[in-house]
Amino acid sequence: MPDEPSRIAATAHRLMDAASEGDPTAAEVLRETLPSLRSAAEAGDLEAQEVLGGVLLEWEENPAEAAPWFRRAAERGSAVGKRSLAYLYVNGLGVEQDAATAEQLFREAADAGDAYAQFNLAQMWWGRRDPQAVAALLRTAAEGGVTDAYVVLGDLLGAMGKETEALDCYLTAAEAGDDRGMYVAACWYRDGTAARRDTVEALRWFFAMIEVGNADSLHEAITMARGMTDEEIRRAGELAGQPGSAAAMVDTVRKHR
Repeated sequence: MPDEPSRIAATAHRLMDAASEGDPTAAEVLRETLPSLRSAAEAGDLEAQEVLGGVLLEWEENPAEAAPWFRRAAERGSAVGKRSLAYLYVNGLGVEQDAATAEQLFREAADAGDAYAQFNLAQMWWGRRDPQAVAALLRTAAEGGVTDAYVVLGDLLGAMGKETEALDCYLTAAEAGDDRGMYVAACWYRDGTAARRDTVEALRWFFAMIEVGNADSLHEAITMARGMTDEEIRRAGELAGQPGSAAAMVDTVRKHR
């Protein structure tokens, strides 16, 4: 059974996530929890130190105060502490910018299995190390749950001329809800990059982008849909789970055909 400080840290972590998603009640409760979280961190609870650093950085926007807590956690071997402190060093937030120290901390956290550290280390290595090594690190991060890593891996594989593998990465990201993965997949299907041209699949991912709140592709979707049949547009909407968007698109493009 976790001790009391660990429960406080877990609670604060959940509240911070909820507050970041716009829950005003969670934000208020998080503020009320901070004294207890700080007491737990000062008492030596490792998880509380990690979470307090995160609250101070992300919620309080105070990297200078977050840095000592991340450092204390890092010195105790915490991968989260090392990765978070590395982020401060690479960006010069609350500490003097130091790329070499950041890379070392990211590497230690990555070796400990921290997926976000693996992702950040791969980005630091881009253009400086063997692309195969960077790709391997990105793949490990992606498989560890960092969806953004699939998109960056797709970019790298595309630059290496491995377009089929790149498209698979973009599609994996798209299916996980990543709007940039959706956009690249849509454009590649539209243009026939790495696969046969498929306007239905392209429009499917343009619809998916709109559904997750990114309407940047709307003009491109309308332009492409003008050359498609009503049946093709509806099929794209079905694949995206957006029959209403498809019906609206059919009405829109009929006026411009």
